[in-house]
Amino acid sequence: WTTNPQTGRWKKLQGWDSYITPFDWLPSYGRGQWEFTYHGGKRRTDASFYGFSVLGSHYDEIHPRLSSMQCYFPIDFFIDREEKLPALLQRWCEALAPEHGYAGLSLSKSYGYDRSDQSQLLEYRYAQRFPGLQINGFSTHRLNLSRGPKGVDWLTVLSDSWLEKLGGREAVRQQMGALPMLDYADGAILRAGPMPQLGDNDNPETLAALQDYRRVAAIIEPVRIKDHQGIHGMYSPSMANEPSLDDEAYQRWLARFSPGHEPQSNRE
Repeated sequence: WTTNPQTGRWKKLQGWDSYITPFDWLPSYGRGQWEFTYHGGKRRTDASFYGFSVLGSHYDEIHPRLSSMQCYFPIDFFIDREEKLPALLQRWCEALAPEHGYAGLSLSKSYGYDRSDQSQLLEYRYAQRFPGLQINGFSTHRLNLSRGPKGVDWLTVLSDSWLEKLGGREAVRQQMGALPMLDYADGAILRAGPMPQLGDNDNPETLAALQDYRRVAAIIEPVRIKDHQGIHGMYSPSMANEPSLDDEAYQRWLARFSPGHEPQSNRE
């Protein structure tokens, strides 16, 4: 599936045609914003097993916006590959010199909006139950992340400029203790244990595996954004009373690993 560049509507790709590449239409598209998306779901409302998106942005001091890149792989993608996710991320950081970033377990969501109410509610419920699952809102993140990282994941990327705010690269390495810290030319990747963890607030025994996440969270807490906006929009009237990741709920979720924030064994 992809988007018709003139109408913005989904089109199912039957073969190699004029919709397959923006090079066919972008030169004559004119000025202004544009978006082009491929996804591999069987239906236009399905999520895709793979995702790759890059959004460039002009940076200025008055309206700072970071360019962003995000990608998704199936959960078993790296099992039989020689290069595992930490090594891949380290290699990409050498090439791209990111300000900050993260990698771990996340949700691959549909690009369509036909079932946005149901997907928001499911995302909220997953967020409440599985603390190790990354919950994202990329368009909202871009309004905030020039001010700092939003939190930690299994792999947390910090450039030297952010490491300096935490006392410097070597000071952070000492705080990491036995946890690995993968260096690249312009920063480092903080690794919260040997494997990514999901956790489960319905099974408190699994929360012990997230202690490494809490240790990394304590290290980056001084630079973590504390006033990030919510990532969910308004529900339709029929679901108006359902919970969502609004400003208050999302800020509370972002602080789930922070010092003084106790793990919750119950959820809404």
